[in-house]
Amino acid sequence: MQTVAVDHKGDSGMASSQTLVEESTDPLAGLKVIDCDAHFTEPPDLWSSRVAAPQRERVPLQRTVDGITAWYLDDAVWAGIGGNTIKQGHQKVLGTHIVQPFTEVDPAAWDVKARLALMDEMGVWAQILYPNGIGFSSNHIFAIEDPAQRQVILQVYNDFLMDLQEESAGRLLPQAMLPIWDMDLTVSEMTRLLERGATGFTLSDRPELLGLPELPEPYFAPMWDLAHESGAAMNFHIGAGMRRERVKGPGEETLVRPAESAAAFAHLYWQSYGPQKRLALLATQMYMSNARIICNLCVSPLFDRYPRLKIVSAESGIGWIPFVLEALEYQLDEMVTDPAELDQQRRPKEYFRDH
Repeated sequence: MQTVAVDHKGDSGMASSQTLVEESTDPLAGLKVIDCDAHFTEPPDLWSSRVAAPQRERVPLQRTVDGITAWYLDDAVWAGIGGNTIKQGHQKVLGTHIVQPFTEVDPAAWDVKARLALMDEMGVWAQILYPNGIGFSSNHIFAIEDPAQRQVILQVYNDFLMDLQEESAGRLLPQAMLPIWDMDLTVSEMTRLLERGATGFTLSDRPELLGLPELPEPYFAPMWDLAHESGAAMNFHIGAGMRRERVKGPGEETLVRPAESAAAFAHLYWQSYGPQKRLALLATQMYMSNARIICNLCVSPLFDRYPRLKIVSAESGIGWIPFVLEALEYQLDEMVTDPAELDQQRRPKEYFRDH
């Protein structure tokens, strides 16, 4: 049997293989396909069904106002419902990344049984799952001012992820969020989730934007220690480093994802373009936004300290990787001559290959 990991946007990589039965004329015979970058939309009762009645006013609640569905927290719009392009009946909607209201979204986006049925129809055995409306790391939850409220919302979300993994019998493998604002809590949450079978965690690639240290600094050492010991994958999904999500109010069609989106992304397209061409340009350039984290990791001694550490760069494509690695090695040789800065034991290409 062969197992193939496939990004649903087109990238693929061989995860493990044995020889196929030569008599088979079907090139997919014996293959189990793993979609290595899928998202699971947060269902309407995610938090309300998992907390006691007195707490329900302190967790996100989904509401639809003037045909626009959003998540509300403390009676204010808190988050959108995320990128959904499949309407009821498995209909792909072109020209947008947001189907509204939520009742128009295909249940396979947020229901385990419906997702598994669609995967069976498509010939996909398993999926690696990332969040959707609430952001691709815990940055948006970190923006909640009350630490106790913040912790409940994050832990209920992670419990939901483990519930859906169990309900799917291990075919859906969500990557949990970490409360990186508190390293003791981060380690205890990792430990708790690993005991439930978690396979990995999703991280911000720029915690310094949140007022935290950078990833290789001692503050994060307990997190890296546990990731190294457990073998859990540490995931950097494109867009995960944004500070928080801000959503426009009811009645406006566009739900803006990151708080700094207008300022951060305006330079990526000409202002004379309409919203669809802007989206096409943004999506194209976002594939390569993880170049920063990959380059930094590949010149860091982090992998020398943690030789079994595994990193995932999600939804970032792969075609640009050979050029970046070649350029990185060239510039390292040309520019880094001070012994104090030559603190890594191996070459960038070796770190990339092994980690």
